[in-house]
Parts: sequence; structure tokens; C-alpha cells
Amino acid sequence: MKKETFKEIIETDHSILLLDIREPEELLIEETIPGAKNVPMGKVFTEAIKGNLPKDVQIIVFCRTGGRAGVVERELCERGYLIDGLEGGLEALRET
Repeated sequence: MKKETFKEIIETDHSILLLDIREPEELLIEETIPGAKNVPMGKVFTEAIKGNLPKDVQIIVFCRTGGRAGVVERELCERGYLIDGLEGGLEALRET
């Protein structure tokens, strides 16, 4: 998902789940997007297996540069989740 689309969606659709998959120490360096849930990449699949991630809600996953988010997006999509990843991650989003 391109950053322009992402910005529009988070401003208008409050039913989505924003999923920040960065590690806790990364959040000390740069805050997350308001309203985002932090589940580090290493725990995302465990949470999915436990049923703690909704399959009936649009999920937008992001990380710092988009690499990890791409992996999570692909894997969860294959498991039936409604998921998109933010292209370029937070770095792309912060660019003007």
C-alpha cells in the first residue's frame, strides 16, 4: 500500500487494525502511529495461531522500512487474513 493511500485510510477508516511489528527497543527510538498495536514480528505468527489477530478486520502492517512487513503481509494473506503492508514503512511515511 502506498503512503498516500495509507494516510487516507487511517484518517477515514477507524475499523482497521494498525499493526506495528517493530521490536520494543525500536519504539524507544521512534514512536509508533497513534492507535497502532505493537506486536513484534517474532510474535505475530504466534498471536495468529492463538487466534488473537482478527481475520474479519482489515489489518495494515508496518515496520521501519517495509521489509519485515512484506513478509508478515505475505504469510498472513496466505492464512486468510485481510492484510496490507505499508510500502517503504515508516521511513517512507515520514518523507515529505
